[in-house]
Amino acid sequence: MPSHDATSTEHVSASFLAENVAFHGSPQEIERIGDSGPSGAFAVAGLAVFVLLVLWIAFFFFIFAPRGSSG
Repeated sequence: MPSHDATSTEHVSASFLAENVAFHGSPQEIERIGDSGPSGAFAVAGLAVFVLLVLWIAFFFFIFAPRGSSG
């Protein structure tokens, strides 16, 4: 698909055609996908929190703890 329509100077978007933006499935298929929930998003969020905690604990024990208290 050209980036410009031959009859005008307006930009033609990829969302101009329904097959580029529409889900080609039955309502039952869409319902099945929605019922499964955002398990992948929870996995990514959980992994991010775990990595953050590990880095924080490592920073604490390797940087702050060896220096001792400042008081």
